Amino acid sequence: MYNDARSKKMVAVINCILNHNARDDSWAKYPGINYEVVDILKKHGVGIIQMPCPEMTVLGLPRTREPGTSILTALDTPEGRARCEELSTFVVDEIEEYIRNGFKVIAILGGDVESPGCAVPAHKTAMKPEEKEHFGVFIGVLLENLRKRGIEIPIRGIRDSARATLDEDLQWLDETLAQS
Repeated sequence: MYNDARSKKMVAVINCILNHNARDDSWAKYPGINYEVVDILKKHGVGIIQMPCPEMTVLGLPRTREPGTSILTALDTPEGRARCEELSTFVVDEIEEYIRNGFKVIAILGGDVESPGCAVPAHKTAMKPEEKEHFGVFIGVLLENLRKRGIEIPIRGIRDSARATLDEDLQWLDETLAQS
């Protein structure tokens, strides 16, 4: 099955890496896509599973919430977590479908350590959902859903808030994809 040009290699990527327009005001580092990540994915012939933006889905593009309420606080509510659960179920279903059909999901690319929805702790490359307090709300729920289904995929935040950490993450991505 699938005897054509496809690599059968995939990476799940948070929405805003592929679309900085989805980011909260003043957080975009690129006019559109993080071309450096996309260039590495292209170099290795990897397909992309674009995960939805939980912050935009729950709070809208302007991140509408009560005055004085942080995005994290607004997202980490029963309603916000329920929506993150729905979104993560959709993503895990898609990942599982690819795996069931012989594809390899090589990595999950999450967000910078400050992201309320998609944070991955600095230098994390393993899935440890029991450390939920260090992961963004959506990523924590996603990892728990993957664990429940017995799916293990390396995860790394793309820490684009500083050049040095972004360079580390790009190097990790390039090396990880080269080894797959």
